[in-house]
Amino acid sequence: MFRKEFETAEPYKIAGRATYNLGDNENRLIDWSFLAEETLKSIETSELTFYGDNRYADLLSAYANYAKVKPEQVTVGVGSDFLIHMIITAFLKSDDVFLTVNPDFFMYQTYNTMHGSQFERVDLDWEKGSLSLSAEKVLAHAQTVGAKVIMLSNPNNPSSVAHDPQELEKIVTNFSGLVVIDEAYIEFAACSSFAEKINDYDNLIVLRTLSKAFGLAGVRLGFALANERLIYEIDKVIPPYSLSNLAARMGTVALGHTEQVLACIEDIKELRRDFLAFLESLPEVQVLPSQASFVAFTAPWAAQLYQEATSNGWNFKYYTEGRLTNYIRMSMGRPEEMEMMKNRIRKLVEG
Repeated sequence: MFRKEFETAEPYKIAGRATYNLGDNENRLIDWSFLAEETLKSIETSELTFYGDNRYADLLSAYANYAKVKPEQVTVGVGSDFLIHMIITAFLKSDDVFLTVNPDFFMYQTYNTMHGSQFERVDLDWEKGSLSLSAEKVLAHAQTVGAKVIMLSNPNNPSSVAHDPQELEKIVTNFSGLVVIDEAYIEFAACSSFAEKINDYDNLIVLRTLSKAFGLAGVRLGFALANERLIYEIDKVIPPYSLSNLAARMGTVALGHTEQVLACIEDIKELRRDFLAFLESLPEVQVLPSQASFVAFTAPWAAQLYQEATSNGWNFKYYTEGRLTNYIRMSMGRPEEMEMMKNRIRKLVEG
């Protein structure tokens, strides 16, 4: 009756909310207190009572303007993870191979399991105290397993590291299948978005979101950017009216306030610089070079910090296995939260 692939899986349902949530990589600084009222003022009653425009033309136009692409080069979904699912559905049969790197976003494997396609990973290399992407290694493994889709996040989640853009472009250039670059955290990175290159390649899809830099995780809006043919193929499998008109309208309104978002990004980057400097000043701490809204680090006291902090209202990630064993992934919170965390770490280090 039930699929064996999910025998050991558990529903991703989190009971309650931590007082200090640094585990979900949310934007805890941005002030959208005016957004609900402004949205309700702009929405027509018909957008609530009728299905309306299932192309979501206003939203696509607004995001295309923000991303500097054409509206017909964008499609939208209920978060970018929904679009991951749709891409796997659109381009992979059950015996086709999906390839990613290790570590990377855990939902890639989940959606492949749901779909029934074959899942493969290539380990990122440890090099000079950080994780490094080798295009040669990825392409060689892709050829060995006959991969049809390569998908990876940049900056990488969960490590926070941005990949070398030349290595990424080598993959796009030399792979005969589809390459998907998941740029959920690109606004926090020093590197450019591959959205600039969607007209140069007929096998490139870029994923973006309003959950991270825009701080609208609860609205659930993600975007795929690609040439018109690829967008058309993705749109074939997206269920009609899958996005709520209210969410679409709120996203459109929010995209009219990008100056506020850009200012907030700079504030988060400053918090990141300060917290990285603090961690790097401590003995026996290994910190990865973050280009995201979170940092990843390890120390002899990492497990103890996790146990004590999570018992006192905090939430962040601690990895007990895999490439980041004994690493903590912690997103940037409000300034006062980061000071509290620094004090908590100081007490551990000082004994």
